[in-house]
Amino acid sequence: MQSGSKGLYTVVLLGTSGVGKSSIAFYLEHGYPPPRSIKPTIAFGISHIVVEKSVIGLIDVGGQRKFLDMRYHERFVRTADGLIFVVDSSQRNFKYDEQWLEDALELISDNIPIVVIANKQDLPNALSPKFLKTNIFDKIMKNYSYHIFGTVAADPGGVRSGENVEQAFKYLINKVRRNRKVVIKQRQV
Repeated sequence: MQSGSKGLYTVVLLGTSGVGKSSIAFYLEHGYPPPRSIKPTIAFGISHIVVEKSVIGLIDVGGQRKFLDMRYHERFVRTADGLIFVVDSSQRNFKYDEQWLEDALELISDNIPIVVIANKQDLPNALSPKFLKTNIFDKIMKNYSYHIFGTVAADPGGVRSGENVEQAFKYLINKVRRNRKVVIKQRQV
């Protein structure tokens, strides 16, 4: 799925069911919040979005338990230019999220750009990105460089919909571009 074009990248959106992956993809593709009754992704969905003048083939993989086996998504994860892992920051049990992330990390190179999105920051019991980074993700991703963003993909009141979603993707694409340049230079040597 990787492209030789400087402006075309593949990004995989991972996370368990109900964390907001499809809402994030919808917001980026359409520029406005998704309908309240957005349907969960079955297997995977692909959309094309433009971020920072780059076209992204965004692969939203289904997060239902039957798809938690990474074999369903291995080909996407292994060939991705970047990875976004989404969690519902209002949860208190991240057991499935942690296992799925660990399985995905086994498939990628250690220099792939990774962003963690702590979605649903608008909920009153949401854990902060800093708390999640320190208490969960730093332990799992100790051998990887990543950045975490708190987001609100869909606010029922509409006030905070899309909060930090574009910033997270801009950050990732800038990292992906730098990573691609390094890989190209290494191949030329």
